Amino acid sequence: MKSYELQPTYENLLNTYLNDTIARDIDVFRFVEILNSIDDSCSIALDGGWGSGKTFFVKQVKMVMDAHNDFIVSDDDTDRKKIKGMWTQHHNNQSAELQTQVSVYYDSWENDNDEDPVLSLVYSILQSVESDYSFKKGIDCLQLAANILEFFSGKKWTQLINSFKSEDPLQELKKEKGIQETIKEFLDSLLLEKGNRLVVFIDELDRCKPSYAVRLLERIKHYFSNDRITYVFSVNINELQHTIKQYYGADFNASKYLDRFFDLRISLPPADLKRYYQSLNFNCSHYRYDIVCDAVIKAYHFELREIAKYLRLTKIAAYEPTHDSKKYDFSFSDELGLKFGLMYVVPIMIGLKICDSRRYSDFINGKDYTPLLEVSDCLKDGYFDWLLSKTESFKGNDEGKTVVSLDVKIKELYKALFATNFDSGTYATNVGEYSFERSTKETLIRTTSLLSNYANTEID
Repeated sequence: MKSYELQPTYENLLNTYLNDTIARDIDVFRFVEILNSIDDSCSIALDGGWGSGKTFFVKQVKMVMDAHNDFIVSDDDTDRKKIKGMWTQHHNNQSAELQTQVSVYYDSWENDNDEDPVLSLVYSILQSVESDYSFKKGIDCLQLAANILEFFSGKKWTQLINSFKSEDPLQELKKEKGIQETIKEFLDSLLLEKGNRLVVFIDELDRCKPSYAVRLLERIKHYFSNDRITYVFSVNINELQHTIKQYYGADFNASKYLDRFFDLRISLPPADLKRYYQSLNFNCSHYRYDIVCDAVIKAYHFELREIAKYLRLTKIAAYEPTHDSKKYDFSFSDELGLKFGLMYVVPIMIGLKICDSRRYSDFINGKDYTPLLEVSDCLKDGYFDWLLSKTESFKGNDEGKTVVSLDVKIKELYKALFATNFDSGTYATNVGEYSFERSTKETLIRTTSLLSNYANTEID
């Protein structure tokens, strides 16, 4: 059983870019063009929901920028040529040169247990230029780094520096100048003959501890302001505002506070859902089960990560009984009721468990029917005709029939499934052509748990 989630490995970054799997190449190119046009100090907030693909996006941006930097170490130039080829093709095969920029990726969540953000940030910069770039760092650059690290930690960083260069640069503990100037010299020394600018991609800040997130923002503002540096914060702005309020208090104006740090706010556009479905081998236009899954995704506004998780679970839970009519023959009214539950209700239940466990609990305990209504709004007419009795109609032009609303029939369906007291002697409840028993609810809950007889872990 493999994961559907597209991890930001180099292979996935490259293949998704070369094949434009989720139709985001155009957004990558535009973002690179923005970075290419900046010629002074700039801080950008790339805003997107959790699971929307921000990490994947900024790593692809970095990949394109690195392909245009001749100082990058590469054993094989084939990938570099392919990456640059896509860039050239986008610009109508005309030369669209990029300025040489040194790029660094920093995962702030991974480092939020550090004593001070400056320590891990400087270390990440050193690690990146050590592994990715072919130039040799001079003794002064490393000594400056050591002085910075010592200033914020109170420790001597001989072991760290020795891992980058055999000579020990710490013959002098600190130069007699301000640490701000020392940091400026350190950053300038990295760019000397290696690139016009430094671009630092700071990821996952909204997931950090509030104290670390605030300290990182303020350290960068205070110590790392430099006309030759661009900072790109890939964040969920709403969540970051909550993080800031946890630190400064619920009444604190977090939005105004963040405006001090971000010169630009750019929203990550949504991925092409059709193309993304294709990459997951999911067809939402043929089987009703898949049509409902698509409706759940749209009704609950799932991001890419949630979509991948959701489709994986729905394929495990009830794929076979909703796709294999020869193996599963639902003929009687109670069997038809169960089939309808598997095709329509199970996808909703799985979606609720992902997005809101409280609503899921209310749903299966007869307290909230609205999820059925929310998803029905994303489905075409005719899907619920079998909920009607022979004397009912959803339309006003059926002579002799009583006109009922979809809301009324969905309430009847919900009551039959989750609110009927079968202990009172009721054996089954009918809604239109369907019959629902006590076992129907139990089967749907078990199916959603992935532990039913329908569960199939042998999925592609």
